[in-house]
Amino acid sequence: MKFSFLLSLLLVFTLSACGNKDAPQDVVDQNMTISRLNAQKNANSYFPILYPAGSVDKMLGTPTRILMQSDSTISKTCRFGDGWASGEVQFDTGKTLAVKCQTNGTGKGINGCMTKAEFETKTYASEEGKCQNLTSLDKMP
Repeated sequence: MKFSFLLSLLLVFTLSACGNKDAPQDVVDQNMTISRLNAQKNANSYFPILYPAGSVDKMLGTPTRILMQSDSTISKTCRFGDGWASGEVQFDTGKTLAVKCQTNGTGKGINGCMTKAEFETKTYASEEGKCQNLTSLDKMP
């Protein structure tokens, strides 16, 4: 009995000493690049659905392109981020429309993207900026 208790106690101390290991900076940089590329891929599929060719938004103008950033939650302590990246649709008038795109899939919104206004109505919006303990971030084909 004493032996198993001591063994358990030793195991707890050993594991607690390990703690979470920070990701090396090159892994952080690589994951930021992957998250941006994945979000941009989703955005490129979303853009023509949101604004079909020849569309003009009466308030914003003619859309010219959609640009995405990397997942800003990716860091040494959160190597895969929260799964979302911010971006914007740019218009010929200089105006922009904020969008959010998934960095690790396409299952939410349309092709993994939605306007920021729509994103903010979703239950998962409260998770934005919080590490989601994702297990991987693979470059999408």
